[in-house]
Amino acid sequence: MLRFLGSFFTRSAERTEGPDNALIEAAIERAVAGTDPRIRAIGSYRKRLRQPVEQAILHVISLVDALPSPVEINPQLFSEDPRLRAFFDSNNHMREVFRGFKTIRDYLTDLSGPAPDKIYGLLSMAMEERNVLGVELVGDILRRDVMQVTVNFTNHRYLGPGSNERDTRRELKKRAFDFLIEKALERITGERSKRKELGRQQHLLKQKLRTMKAGNWGLDAMLTDREQPCSDIAALESKIEAIDRELGQFNTDNLGIEESLACVIDTLSHPAACLASRKFSLHLDAMGIKVQELSAKSSKEIVLNEIFSGTGERRIILLGYIARTDIPETPDLWREGYRYL
Repeated sequence: MLRFLGSFFTRSAERTEGPDNALIEAAIERAVAGTDPRIRAIGSYRKRLRQPVEQAILHVISLVDALPSPVEINPQLFSEDPRLRAFFDSNNHMREVFRGFKTIRDYLTDLSGPAPDKIYGLLSMAMEERNVLGVELVGDILRRDVMQVTVNFTNHRYLGPGSNERDTRRELKKRAFDFLIEKALERITGERSKRKELGRQQHLLKQKLRTMKAGNWGLDAMLTDREQPCSDIAALESKIEAIDRELGQFNTDNLGIEESLACVIDTLSHPAACLASRKFSLHLDAMGIKVQELSAKSSKEIVLNEIFSGTGERRIILLGYIARTDIPETPDLWREGYRYL
């Protein structure tokens, strides 16, 4: 994750009239530093980036502010909160997951004062749905080999730990903006790689075509009319012409700074195409099996927030807080090993 400035999304950015000039200017420089610093050679880059950057800022602010109020993520509430029962296997599993949160360990290590009683953050998970064969009681009849869908939540993470909700939301906004910068950088890198790959393909295909025309490959000269190129050669020539046309759109195989700037502008001008969220509900039974809303089978409805990117990444998210006393201490392996010496 890119980290160039530490003062993003301060209180001035949260005013109702939108982000102030200082924030926009800082965000512009952050976007340039995080993608292609050569963009600074373009005299008008700040003016051209201003509106896209402001759009991106307003988008991430709206995205994070739309998250519901934080909930208590407490092993003692496992049996009471259907979301916790869906996200974790048991209250002991919750504690083990908490133990593995490196973000919390780093946060506590870096604290200059006493640890807060509650550590706020964003719990995120991958949701997996699998089709399985199970049993189902229909009336008095037990039906076997019934197709069912199980829902599991894995790969738990805890982002933006802080001592209060406000600081955590600000950290999430910084991370969301950085994510958009990373997507712009990926686009720039992809364009450069694409051009280099096209050049390599062109060289290989032309080399192959010369070899085929020289008559050193196959029996086409004997089996086809010499006055007409064989189908393979025609296909190769057509492919080379397509590559030439694509390469002809560029002055060079290296991406220019104007083109880098265009990638950044287009990415930040359409932030929702890179990062968006939605809310949906699931009905799950006690075994984590998805059931229809109108089904007579006992189930609990859970409302989930999902964040997703334009490239297909999806995570279920829950803003919450964990009591410091519920976070197990990381075992000291040296001390544990010494006990057995």
